[in-house]
Amino acid sequence: MHLYSFASILAWASVCLATWRPFRAPRLRIQEYLLPISRYENLTRLERTHWQMPLDHFGNSTETFKNRYWINDTYYEPGGPVFIFDSGEQNAEPLLPYYLQEYHGLSATMRLAKRYKGTAILWEHRFYGASLPFPVNENTTFNQWKYLTTEQALEDVVFFANSFPSNASASTDQLALHPSVTPWVWLGGSYPGVRGTFMRVRNPEVIFAVWASSAPVHAQVDMAAYYKAAERSLTRNCSADWVAVTKYVDDVLGGANETLATDVKFALEFARLSGTGGNTTLAMNLTRDQAANLSNVDAASILMDPLDFYQYYGFNASVLPFCNLLETDNFTVNPLEFGIAATHGVQSAFNAFTTALAELDYDSIPGSPNDPVTDMSWMWQYCSEYGFYQRGDPNNSLSIETSFRSLDLFQAECNSTFPEGLPASPAVDHINKYGSWEMTPSNVLFANGEFDPWRTMGLASIESNSPQRQPSLSIPECNTAPDFPSFFGLTYANMVHVSDMRVLLTPDANHTDFKTVGFYSPVSPEPFYAGIGLFQLALDEWLPCFQSEGETHN
Repeated sequence: MHLYSFASILAWASVCLATWRPFRAPRLRIQEYLLPISRYENLTRLERTHWQMPLDHFGNSTETFKNRYWINDTYYEPGGPVFIFDSGEQNAEPLLPYYLQEYHGLSATMRLAKRYKGTAILWEHRFYGASLPFPVNENTTFNQWKYLTTEQALEDVVFFANSFPSNASASTDQLALHPSVTPWVWLGGSYPGVRGTFMRVRNPEVIFAVWASSAPVHAQVDMAAYYKAAERSLTRNCSADWVAVTKYVDDVLGGANETLATDVKFALEFARLSGTGGNTTLAMNLTRDQAANLSNVDAASILMDPLDFYQYYGFNASVLPFCNLLETDNFTVNPLEFGIAATHGVQSAFNAFTTALAELDYDSIPGSPNDPVTDMSWMWQYCSEYGFYQRGDPNNSLSIETSFRSLDLFQAECNSTFPEGLPASPAVDHINKYGSWEMTPSNVLFANGEFDPWRTMGLASIESNSPQRQPSLSIPECNTAPDFPSFFGLTYANMVHVSDMRVLLTPDANHTDFKTVGFYSPVSPEPFYAGIGLFQLALDEWLPCFQSEGETHN
């Protein structure tokens, strides 16, 4: 549900009725709801293949696994760049028609390949999709999980790129795509954007340029800041009531009055099970005993249901409809400037909140089910290295996230799921060694959404503990790092997470669904055109530098 969200990740909590309600863990990957279509019928030069990848790049093991990728050389002419689109922490195959075939819209990867007569590659990350060294399930052991690290996954790309020949010959059907003779350009949003920036710092001889969208390059265990972006975008009255109701629910559930706590749990779960127009068909089966058995974190987290799609849609398209329902008590009264709680008390605000939850009915929205392989692999990654624990902050007087979502709870879920091999706390130093908020890589465009929750961990972060750097539209010279604290990039006004990697041209019923999201904005096409326009201007400056400097790319 969330990324973030960079969302959801195999940590199970209590059962209510017959419906499982998973504990919400950090979701970073983009959630796609993509229709199954014929993926190969229109582009005969699209090739799917596997690379025999070493399991361990840094040890003595000779084991290998098949790492999947796709290549589209429709526009390729000798000397053209390689544009590698990284799918990150998900099965790459559903992305194929949208990013390498431009089904139903334009793809930044293919637009660039066409403009610069290049080759396009869709890359699948180890331990995701079909690129599995081992089966991924509850029986996967630490001796297998230990090969899912940031370093191993980055080295996969280095090994892959360096395996291409530098000269084409009749004895091989491979293109002359070695990075010593061909510039490799990385495109990625969210976690793939992070990987791109790391590759540019770590292996500039392999990755020549990067477009990193919504890339949280700073890792930290405590990510209470995730919901601050949403808090900043709320209207005054909705914010006041949300804060008041959250504090009220936390106080009641953490108090000694068990009867009142059960009342609150019952009201929240009843609202979640209800539907629009007063439909209580599912909710009518709920009993007080069932409600009482809900954990505090499960019950209080229902208050956050309206934020499930904020990461993709922002305030106006996802949260404002809820706020309108809340502040008008389902359009039965006029909204109050300072909210319901300030005028009529928190109980009235709580009642209006549950009414709004029922009427918006998020659970009825169709969408793709979670992929257990993806969820478990990403959970290992954030538990072992990234952190990003999206906890509630009891010290934040404006928090709209329950304080029951604590750091201890996140860590306990990690330890329960992976009883062996985890560090005591995620080893974020493995990630931040590449520069974190202070990184200044050359030939990298950083794009962010103004209200993206993951902006808080990116170079454009405005959090109090960040350097609060400012993006510059001025294109740096080739292979020259921008002067700190500036960085080359742009922030899309009013936009959220990864809104620029593709664009829909003709919306239809299948592609305007609430969950039809993924590396693009379902709200506005402008970020796609702004991002690709600026990146093309940069490549126009940078690519001749590659050609003139030959094999030196620092």
